[in-house]
Amino acid sequence: MTEPMTDDEIRAIATDYDAALELAMNQRDQRLRDAITSGRKQADLVRITGMSREAMRQALNPEAREAVRQARAQRSSGQ
Repeated sequence: MTEPMTDDEIRAIATDYDAALELAMNQRDQRLRDAITSGRKQADLVRITGMSREAMRQALNPEAREAVRQARAQRSSGQ
């Protein structure tokens, strides 16, 4: 019988997932920015991907995504 996972091993599951998700999102966002650079319109990307206009705006503008994250963090911490 195997030993139960430690608390640190279980925490690593969530940490690894978050890191992989962040990497995948960054790769997707770069490809979407490349599509814009190639001449596609933001409306085309929204229609084709099914993403909301706001999600697309954040994907195309990393500064906007960071501002939203900071605002969300401040709200959740009660500041």
